[in-house]
Amino acid sequence: MLRSKWGLASVIVGYLAGLISSYFIPVPVALIFPVLGTMLASVIRQAELKVARLAAERDAANAAALAAATQAQQQELQAAPQAAGNRSRGSAETVRPSASETKAPELGPEWDSIMEYIGTIEDMVLLEGEKDNLDNEIVQRTLSVLVRLNRIIPQLVAFNNGEINHKIQRLVLKDLNGAITPFLHLSGEAKRQNRRLLLNSLRDIDNQITTYTGFIEQKDLMELKNKAELIHQRYGAGN
Repeated sequence: MLRSKWGLASVIVGYLAGLISSYFIPVPVALIFPVLGTMLASVIRQAELKVARLAAERDAANAAALAAATQAQQQELQAAPQAAGNRSRGSAETVRPSASETKAPELGPEWDSIMEYIGTIEDMVLLEGEKDNLDNEIVQRTLSVLVRLNRIIPQLVAFNNGEINHKIQRLVLKDLNGAITPFLHLSGEAKRQNRRLLLNSLRDIDNQITTYTGFIEQKDLMELKNKAELIHQRYGAGN
């Protein structure tokens, strides 16, 4: 609505400017102002349509993800009684996490802005893919990297390693977009000849994410070993 008002305002201002200036300058020259106002309104309208389209695509993707997650949860709930019936007598009762335990952690303003930037890159890649400026393999590889980033960033925030946090922020804000944007500026033939460069960059980024995942797994493993040792000391045989 805001952009629509500005577009209408630009047309009105252009018309009034042309009307008033016609008393001081030749009419053909004064007609430039209404034309400029109309052109500006058209640009504003196109921007509004683009934003609306991107928002619709994002909402559709979120809705699909939510539906998939809901379906998976329902399947787990339906499978739980069958799995319990197949267990031997005396098996432990399944414990399900509460809503507070599954709620996404609060990351803070700095990380929230990075997550939003990931969404912006996702919208850009989907839009450029629809315009055939990016082929399907590049689009899918990029979306795969973005999905992994969405999953690992909350874990990295909890890991709280300053060096890794700095590197992952640089990866998102500079390196990822810095590889895609220059590729978009190439001509069609240049894209075909150099697409492997972009794919290799996406592969390297994906490998780096795997490295960070390994750090987190190592931390979890150490915590598990420490806890297991503590439990053994407290409750092991002879205690």
